[in-house]
Order: sequence, then C-alpha cells, then structure tokens
Amino acid sequence: MRIKSKGAAIAWKVVLLVTGAYGLLDGAGILAGTYHTGFPHMFTNVSNLFAWGYFLLATIRLVRSRDDEEATFAPVAKYTAIISLLVTMLIAHFLLFDAMFRDGQLVWHLVALHYVVPVMALLDWALFDEKGKMPVWGPFAWMSLVVAYLVVVLVGAGPLGLYLGGGTTADVSRYPYTFLDPGLSGVGGVAAFCGAMLVAFVALGYVLFGVDRLLAKLGAR
Repeated sequence: MRIKSKGAAIAWKVVLLVTGAYGLLDGAGILAGTYHTGFPHMFTNVSNLFAWGYFLLATIRLVRSRDDEEATFAPVAKYTAIISLLVTMLIAHFLLFDAMFRDGQLVWHLVALHYVVPVMALLDWALFDEKGKMPVWGPFAWMSLVVAYLVVVLVGAGPLGLYLGGGTTADVSRYPYTFLDPGLSGVGGVAAFCGAMLVAFVALGYVLFGVDRLLAKLGAR
C-alpha cells in the first residue's frame, strides 16, 4: 500500500541523507580529520554519492512542491541509484563481506553504505512512489552508472596507467578491486566478472520492473 503522506516521504529521505552523509564522510576519513585518496575509486562510494545527490535534489523538490502527491522525480536517475545500490549491497555481502570488519569489529560506515542506504532507497520507492510507471526498457538504462564506472576504471587503470586503487587493493594493485585487475584475475576473469555484473544489473532491474507491475495491479483492485 502506497503512503501518500508528503511529510513522511520527506522525513524518510532526510534520514537516508543523514545516514548516507555519515557513511560517506566517515568512509572518506573526513570525520577523522583526514582523507583517503582511494575513496572515489570504489563503486560503493560512487553509487552512494550518486544516490545521495539524487535524494538531496528529490527532497528539495518535494519540500518546495505545493502538491501533496508529487510524481517521482527524475525516475531514470532514481532507479539507476536503487539498482546500483542493490548490486553494491549484494557484491559486498557475498564477495567482500570480510572487508566489512576491521580488527574483528564491524565498520559502521560500511554497514551504512552497503546495507542501510540501499535498503532505505528501495523502501523509498516501495513506500512512496506510484507503481506501474517503469518502462520496459528501463533496466538497460539503469545500468548506465556501472557501465560508466567500468569504462573509467578499465581504461584509466589499464591503457592510461592511472592509479585507481584503494581499500583492500591499496598495496597490491592500481585497480580498485582485484577482480578488475587483469594481472591478478586474468583478462578472461575480468571479462567474465564484467559480463556477470551487467547481466546482474539487467536481471535485477527486471525483477524490480516485475514487482512494480505486480504492485500496480494489486493497487488497482
């Protein structure tokens, strides 16, 4: 059931923004008075920065709107943010979960960026958006952020030789992830991962599309 309360939608987005700001600022080292140079190289941070910017603009628009039921702001950007965050969460959980801990303790900014913000972004759509509006071609547009990221990383760290390492690869690779480094994972391994990533984005996009259509039908009854 869709919640049509403008106040509730604004409050939800504000909590998401505060949580995301904490995760990004702490992850960048800014809250500790420093800055991690590898911060902008990680897709977790790229997807969260994109989502944070989107929800900031969406919140401002909603606050300034005189309508109680505002249409979804920039839907392609919103669904791109949601899909990117969800894939970030799934990869972190199933492939990089050990990196969520430091000295045996959970790193809370990673929890915020990998779990709290993605779930809140998904629920923002589920709770407040009108359903049945997603285009059938949408999932291919929604993977634009990850495509741009992969191109920048593979070309930048590859032919251009730029250092784009960070996080767990800081001392072993100029790539942000070992599974994107042909020297460590092989060209075939990198190609397989990139292919799997794009398939996962499209598949997850169509799952969201299917749920959107289903909820629209249920809401029409």
